Amino acid sequence: MGEANYAQSIDRGVELLKLSQILQSEKDGVDRPLPGVFDRTKTLDQFAIDVDRAVIHMLHLHQLIPMMLELSELGRHLHKRGEIKVAYGDDFSRAALDHFLRIHEIAKPVPGVIA
Repeated sequence: MGEANYAQSIDRGVELLKLSQILQSEKDGVDRPLPGVFDRTKTLDQFAIDVDRAVIHMLHLHQLIPMMLELSELGRHLHKRGEIKVAYGDDFSRAALDHFLRIHEIAKPVPGVIA
């Protein structure tokens, strides 16, 4: 997937989340703020909060996907040099990150927990 493709897909995902909130707001008869917009005159209910968080997570992909691609390239390089073993179907980026966490004695973060 090229850089433009994933960036466009991310932006399209954000558009769809915003559209879903607009449509749900119309259906519910609730005037919610758009994600990322602070407006005291509108209703910030759990649905609006959930959509806002989802949009934030989607936007983080603009940074995370390039990092993952670089880690994958690093993993392929380490694999070629024989520093890591990557089995068929395993992820080069995960193997590269695990390798550096291990050699620098850094504990893996717990999935779903932000420190």
